[in-house]
Amino acid sequence: MHEQLTTLAGAPALAVSEASPEEAAATRGTVLLLHGFTGSKEVQRTEAFALARRGYLAVTPDAVGHGARRFADFTDRFTPERADRSFFELVQQTAEELPAIIAALQQRRWATEGRLAACGISMGGAVLFGAMASGTALDAVAAIAATPVWRHRSFSPHERPDRFFPTPLLVQTASADTVVDPAEARAFCQVLEPRYRASPDRLRFREHPGEGHMFSEAGWGRAWAEVEAWFARFLR
Repeated sequence: MHEQLTTLAGAPALAVSEASPEEAAATRGTVLLLHGFTGSKEVQRTEAFALARRGYLAVTPDAVGHGARRFADFTDRFTPERADRSFFELVQQTAEELPAIIAALQQRRWATEGRLAACGISMGGAVLFGAMASGTALDAVAAIAATPVWRHRSFSPHERPDRFFPTPLLVQTASADTVVDPAEARAFCQVLEPRYRASPDRLRFREHPGEGHMFSEAGWGRAWAEVEAWFARFLR
């Protein structure tokens, strides 16, 4: 197993693959794993290794202000009165740097045409909604316990539903989530359904009953199995 710490367009990242990164990217594909709030690239190491065992190159970057580049004033930025505004500012900044990260992957031959997917968890999913709404090219996307509704910003992904088709999009929520309201993603997928009418198999919404924002071990296993099946289907 190849495990490598690197930097992509200024973002510290962890890359994991069974073959060399170039070989894994070319033969099976590359999956970007975007972690949640207060997390880091290391938090998704288990998922990265699971993807690598299936032949993918898994790349997990630190979000803006997180991990190896954690804000020195992180605690001050996210006091209760500032937390929501600061959170969505950070989400937008991370979404805006994603094209440069993808370009860096392509320059290294760590990503090839038709073989680049992304999975975002919580904050990472919110980032991916924004990236898709802004036109970032991805071949398949999975979002878990994430909202497409950005507050305090000049635009929100849920206001741009026409930007999503034909990208295959898997959205999973937790019915008992008290951190991220599952109703926001549920409603957005209902708005997206007519846009995906020509290829309805490219949009899937699943809400996991009884699960909270921090999934149970069994619940997470079911959610992650959906992600792996989604990428196996849509990464050519």
